[in-house]
Amino acid sequence: MNGKPTKAISVKQPWAELICLGVKDIENRTWKTKFRGRVYIHAPAKEDKSSRLTTEQVNAIDHIEETRLELSAIIGEVDIVDCVQNHKSIWAEKGEGIWHWVLKNPVFYEQPILNVKGKLGLWDI
Repeated sequence: MNGKPTKAISVKQPWAELICLGVKDIENRTWKTKFRGRVYIHAPAKEDKSSRLTTEQVNAIDHIEETRLELSAIIGEVDIVDCVQNHKSIWAEKGEGIWHWVLKNPVFYEQPILNVKGKLGLWDI
């Protein structure tokens, strides 16, 4: 599945960075996707300040020493390999109508691509 991405998805920080670091293996969405393949991970201009971590999630990120939390930037890439409901990952939100995009093979860019404006949904580069 590796190859140069042609699509991107915007994911608010700190989730975008956790995906690119290989910590968060699920992206939660209210819509299903049939897309499979490599995508850029875009961190939009605003962070997600509303979410709370579970104890299990805190333990999963405990080893991360430093974060950059770049905004308005493409910070890495990942493969979308499946889209399911009721995934067992600690990052899978529970609830009716929640889809879990299963992610593999993350890459965190040492040098992000700065000043990139995102879009809703999966968008073309």
